[in-house]
Amino acid sequence: MSSPQVSRHDPAHRSPRSSAEVRTTPADSPEHRRLVWLAGPVEPMQALARDWCGALSETTRMAWVGPASASPAPCPHLPPAQADTLLGRTLDALILDATAGLHPDALGAATGAVRGGGVVLLILPRLQARASRFGQWCLRVLGEAGLVPLNPSGESLTARDLPVPLSLSVGMPRAPDADDCLTRDQRQAVQALERLAHGRAGRPLVLTADRGRGKSAALGIAAARLLTARRDLAVADAPYRILVTAPRLASVTPVFTHARDVLEGKSPGAGHDRGSRLEVPGAVLEYGSPGEACDIPADLLLVDEAAGIPVHWLVRLLEGHQRVAFATTIHGYEGAGQGFATRFQEILRRRAPQTRFLHLTQPIRWAADDPVEALMDRLLMLSARPAEVGHEARPNPGEVVAQVLSPSLWLEDEPLLEQVFGLLVLAHYRTRPSDLQRLLDDSGLQVLAWRHQGQVVAVALLAREGGLDDELTQAVARGQRRPQGHFLPVGMILHGGAPPASGRLDYERVVRIAVHPRLQRQGLGTALLRQVVDHARQGGADLVGAGFGATPELLDFWRGEGFEVTRIGVKPEVSSGGWGATVLRPLTQAGQEVMKPARSHFVRGLPQLLAGPLRFMDADLALALGAGSGAPPPGPTDIPALEAFALWQRPFEACLPELGALIRWGLADPTRLAGLPRAQRHALVMCLLQQRSWEATARALGVSGRKSVIRCLREAVEGVAKRFWAA
Repeated sequence: MSSPQVSRHDPAHRSPRSSAEVRTTPADSPEHRRLVWLAGPVEPMQALARDWCGALSETTRMAWVGPASASPAPCPHLPPAQADTLLGRTLDALILDATAGLHPDALGAATGAVRGGGVVLLILPRLQARASRFGQWCLRVLGEAGLVPLNPSGESLTARDLPVPLSLSVGMPRAPDADDCLTRDQRQAVQALERLAHGRAGRPLVLTADRGRGKSAALGIAAARLLTARRDLAVADAPYRILVTAPRLASVTPVFTHARDVLEGKSPGAGHDRGSRLEVPGAVLEYGSPGEACDIPADLLLVDEAAGIPVHWLVRLLEGHQRVAFATTIHGYEGAGQGFATRFQEILRRRAPQTRFLHLTQPIRWAADDPVEALMDRLLMLSARPAEVGHEARPNPGEVVAQVLSPSLWLEDEPLLEQVFGLLVLAHYRTRPSDLQRLLDDSGLQVLAWRHQGQVVAVALLAREGGLDDELTQAVARGQRRPQGHFLPVGMILHGGAPPASGRLDYERVVRIAVHPRLQRQGLGTALLRQVVDHARQGGADLVGAGFGATPELLDFWRGEGFEVTRIGVKPEVSSGGWGATVLRPLTQAGQEVMKPARSHFVRGLPQLLAGPLRFMDADLALALGAGSGAPPPGPTDIPALEAFALWQRPFEACLPELGALIRWGLADPTRLAGLPRAQRHALVMCLLQQRSWEATARALGVSGRKSVIRCLREAVEGVAKRFWAA
């Protein structure tokens, strides 16, 4: 059945067709989007798409995502890597040209920008798609959605036969109500944010939604209303600060856009706009990265796309602010929203039991039950979840026997694919559609899975690396080459102090490891990691390792199985503000020989790193990194100076050598400082290892000035050094 069309073409003058009418995704509402699949030879399809673009109204908002050479001049072009810049924008028509390769991330990002009544033209040759498993998966999903692949070279098909975007007057977009909102859900979200700002502290708000529900817009509308109210009060004291954070600045563009629009509508020219800072008299809305937002005081903190921020950073944001709203896409392109829903929301329920949860269901850009949304959901597995496991399940870690899943299973057993991908989504905060493509197509990946009662409950994603030739390893050592797909050996050579010859060895990299959330903290992760090590050893690997966002808990987990830190990133990750760590475990004599200099290089350089680029790393993480460094305890000659500092009034600067010996010994085993109160432990790290200023340390500890920090240091040294005095 053909979809309803509103076109400036006269249907009576359609070109003759030798086959069935054009089939799009079924559209039961004028506010539904439609997708047309062109599946023939490249040049005829691209020519048809160009003709279609040229026939559309000049006011049509459109974009061509794909090779630049094929797009027509009037149509704005974006390479697939930049498709995420469409987030927050609205399109009437979209051409997805996959003739040079199908990019799942671009597919997810770009289709979400198309409004209700709009049209998506997908150019995907069947012959090309059949060459990969992900392409075959796409063909299956498209076919089962009822789409008929059109072949312009074999049919009498012209641009006049293709549907065009429906007129905006049909029903999209809706007009905002008196509260500047487009739906009842959005209005409830804005009201909840205003109650959060004015209500009692310590009661966070969680806003969740599928994509296209106006979640980010609600943040902007509420921010503008709060700014306006503060401005109207003409308060003369410190400005009311609304801080917004997200994995990256581009993610909050819709927040600032809607805030500006509302402010301008209420009082043109009233706000001072600096891109990521919107200011009115007495109030300000500004952006801060997740790391900055932990330390910047604010009256209200808005965390957008929270699923893209690691859980331990979300906890820090929660602890650092009295009024905070976490908003995220649960099902969509931006990140692993299911991981957020499963892990962080459980933490919120424990730590802040009065947290309010609000889920937005009513779409704004398109009507409910939109067929393109349903198609993308299945095609990109946006709603993938692990298997259902009962609360009574208690697997025995001693019985864990993992099996390697053959890639041929993915297309034969869709439930198995969804169970595995669903677990991988939960394991990482930035899972994207491209991870599904890699799982299906990357021949270098292996999946080690453990099933309990027929269901996949734990999974490890592995990649074999290394085996580089001498010429390439020398180029890596000189910083000239960084071959893709060799994260561990390149890191060892370039950053880890290992000789170039270490690149010739074989490495097994644990890309992801995940345990079903209902079965965590039962020893299953440890049991699976042991299986991974055995698998790597049997496969002839010299070393097994992983890279991940470091936390003290994760470092303890890996160290418990014989892994050691060989590298820490010197810059916070752009997406999260966290620090990336690399851990390795040697499996052969050759592996041990390259591990020793790498570990020595890390231990020797850690104090310099902590005093330099890692100066503002979390103090407990800094301590966790130093575990196993082997520093000796303070000697007998150090004890008098430590005693004089702790119990009397000996100046801090006069005791630096002895204090340095004490903190290096404490760094070698974090349990030696674990018994201290948090402020004392952090004071030692910040002053003696990270060499922060007195002002910065006092601010981080929440005390006033140098004298308070010195008092904290004296108490800490007394608590640690008593065992030496007794001797």
